Amino acid sequence: MTDDKERSKKDKTEIREIDCLEAIGQLYAYLDGELEGSVEKTQVEQHLSHCKSCYSRAQLEGAINQRLTDFHKDKAPDSLEDRLKNIIEKL
Repeated sequence: MTDDKERSKKDKTEIREIDCLEAIGQLYAYLDGELEGSVEKTQVEQHLSHCKSCYSRAQLEGAINQRLTDFHKDKAPDSLEDRLKNIIEKL
């Protein structure tokens, strides 16, 4: 009887493995932090832990996202802002 309870408990906590297509399909949501606290986050992390190809893709996409984020932190020079305002006003 105890074995049945333990097996039942284990079955409820097991996470279904996903394939590369599913992992890549959820990759951007994962990298953007949209999967926090979800089963999908755990599935993606488990997949990335054993799939070198998807892990490499995740690393590349994460680095690109970071570069884009860093790039957008810089404010445009005031001179550019003034020139754009002048162009818009002339339209």
